[in-house]
Amino acid sequence: MARKRIGELLLEQRAITVAQLEAGLAAHRKSGQRLGATLIAQGAITEATLAGALSQALGMPQVDLAALTPEWAAVHMLRARFCEQHDLFPIALESVGGRRQLVVAMSDPLNVTAVEEIEFTTGLKVGVRVAALSAVRGAILRYYHKVPVATPGAATSAPAPRPARPRPATPPPARPTAPQPVDVAEPVDDEEVIVGEELPPGEQTQRTSLAELIRSREEQRKQKREQATTKPKPATGGGVLDDLDYLFGQAREDPDRVEELERKFWALMRIMARKGLLSKEEFTRELDSEGEGEG
Repeated sequence: MARKRIGELLLEQRAITVAQLEAGLAAHRKSGQRLGATLIAQGAITEATLAGALSQALGMPQVDLAALTPEWAAVHMLRARFCEQHDLFPIALESVGGRRQLVVAMSDPLNVTAVEEIEFTTGLKVGVRVAALSAVRGAILRYYHKVPVATPGAATSAPAPRPARPRPATPPPARPTAPQPVDVAEPVDDEEVIVGEELPPGEQTQRTSLAELIRSREEQRKQKREQATTKPKPATGGGVLDDLDYLFGQAREDPDRVEELERKFWALMRIMARKGLLSKEEFTRELDSEGEGEG
C-alpha cells in the first residue's frame, strides 16, 4: 500500500493547483471531512477526476459500482457502520496465489488504517479498487440498508408537488424570550490520525509518534528476518515469534506463515496505538525487554 497522501498525488497528476490544495486543507482541518471529499465540495475536482487520478497514480484498478453486482459473501464480511466510517464497500472474494482475498472498493485507497483493520479482523488480504465516493455511499445504502438508489442516467419521475399551506393574514406577535447562553466551541486537540489524510508540516502527537516508532520497529524486524534466512539460526527462544506462536496457535516452520503472523502482530500494534490502548512507554518497555531476552 502506497504511503503518499491524496494531496501529493493530485498535485503530481496536475489535477489541482497548490492554491486549491491549501484551501482544501484549511477546510478539511476545520470540518474533519476527508480531503478528497472537501476538494469535491469546493469544486476543485470532480469525483471522476479524483478516482481517475488515484487509480492512475497508484496503479490500482477503477470500478463502476453501479455496473456490477457484489458477492453477498463479501458484503457480509464487513459491517455497514465500518463501511460508512471509511467510505468503502466490499465487492468480491477472489483467490490470488492460492490465498483468498477480499476485494474492496474505496474512495480513499490511501486509507491504510481501514485496510489493516480489515485484514486483521477477517484474516484475509485486501485487494483495493478505486471507486467514486457517491458510488460507494450509494452501494452501502442499497445493499446494507435496502434503500433504492437511482443509477446515473436512469429516468426518475418527479414527485407530485405538495399543496401550498395558506399563510395567516397577519403573523402572530413574537413571544419575548430570555437570552440564551451561546456555546463557544473550545479547541480540541484531536490526536486521532488517519493515514492518507493531510497533516500540517511537522505536526506530531503522541499517537503519530508511537505510530512512527511501531513502523520503525517493524522495519527492523523485517530486516532481521531477511538476514536470518541467509544463515542457519540456532534453536533458541524466538522472542516476539514465540508470543505469536502462542497467540495464534501456529508453528514456525513455514516462513510464509511466520511472515503472516508478524504482519498481524504489527497491524494489531498499530490499531491499539490509534485507539489509544497502547502508550509509547508501554510499547518501548515491552519490546526492549523482549529484545534483551533474545540477546
